[in-house]
Amino acid sequence: MNDDKSTPPPLKGIKVIELSHLIAGPYCGQLLAEEGAEVIKVEPPSGELSRSRAPLREDAEGHTVSAHYGALNRGKQSLALDLKNADGIKVMHGLLESADVFITNMRAAALKRLGIHPEALHKRYPRLVIACISGFGMGDAGEYADRAGLALVAEAMTGTTGLTRDHAGNPVWCGFALGDILAGMSAHAAILLALRNQERHGLGRILDLGLIECTLPMVSVALARVQIADAALSAFAGSNDFHGVPYGAFPASDGYVNIGVNRDDFWCRLCEAMDRPELGTDARYATYVERAKRQEEVIAITETFTRAHTRAEITAKLNDADVPVAGVLSMREVLDDPYLLQRGALQEVDDGLGGTLRLPADPSRFRTAQGVPRLPRLGEHRVAVLEKELGLSAAEIARLEAAGAFGAAKPARATAES
Repeated sequence: MNDDKSTPPPLKGIKVIELSHLIAGPYCGQLLAEEGAEVIKVEPPSGELSRSRAPLREDAEGHTVSAHYGALNRGKQSLALDLKNADGIKVMHGLLESADVFITNMRAAALKRLGIHPEALHKRYPRLVIACISGFGMGDAGEYADRAGLALVAEAMTGTTGLTRDHAGNPVWCGFALGDILAGMSAHAAILLALRNQERHGLGRILDLGLIECTLPMVSVALARVQIADAALSAFAGSNDFHGVPYGAFPASDGYVNIGVNRDDFWCRLCEAMDRPELGTDARYATYVERAKRQEEVIAITETFTRAHTRAEITAKLNDADVPVAGVLSMREVLDDPYLLQRGALQEVDDGLGGTLRLPADPSRFRTAQGVPRLPRLGEHRVAVLEKELGLSAAEIARLEAAGAFGAAKPARATAES
């Protein structure tokens, strides 16, 4: 693994202006920051929505950091601007003039009211890469344009929730913002491609990314199967109708385990591990097609075994039999998982209050920070950014403050806006 800290980070010299909140946009910006880009996060005077979301950590001076904000904003610079103020929006345009990338997940209507709709920005700054993440996309959205969109909605509309089922076949929400993270990753990849085009041809681009189509690839195999598969296989869907049987979460004596039998030889090995070798060759269960027709029976057989053992015991038995298995970990167990720590999949982040948060590392391994990356306090980089990027003097910054460019802080209110 190449983790040479002496090698310049791949995005060094790239300037990103991020005007986003909650998950998708901030995650995209964080990836770019981890890979060496200078990411200037423009926030409203009260801070972006996730800054106020509980749980919060507070220091002796009353400064706070939220877990939500802390998870997605390390390595950025924070500048608070009132974009409804004439001087505030002027500062924003000054930053965009020399930027390489602009990321936003504000709705198109809100951007238009502020005078920074992507189409207007593209005309004014033709070299700028403009990444717009929204619930349903801006173009070709018809009646869906500018509707409120959440990952939850995208997961429902793409059928992802319909594939996340309990053993009785009932749909279950996955429990986290899958669609948001997928949109952030898709935007990150699209920005890298657009930067290549910018480098070669000097041209920018509007990247119109909807949560729906960013989530849709998750169900590619299921979409193909429904067009080809024998309907008899789905007579009883159970927890799934195509990965394998048994497949999914099963109760152990101290929690749950995930078991994946997606091949007939895995079924035989599972039967050996369960001390039921005769079931491996039993015509009722020997093939996937037959097991799919009898999912309730197969689930009952598997649960009888798993309920009698701990997660560790099941994992050991099935690993010895070479059957895919893992204990279902709680978030606290994830934090101290030996494999994740050995792999370097988690890293410490300075929370800006003197404490740390252990969070997922950028899996690309392009780690740029010498030491521990830090979360920005709201507006803490005002002077540094305005002096460096716009060449403003202390007197000019003071004038902007008096004119209301940086606004007056008010409590943030969380909404369903994506």
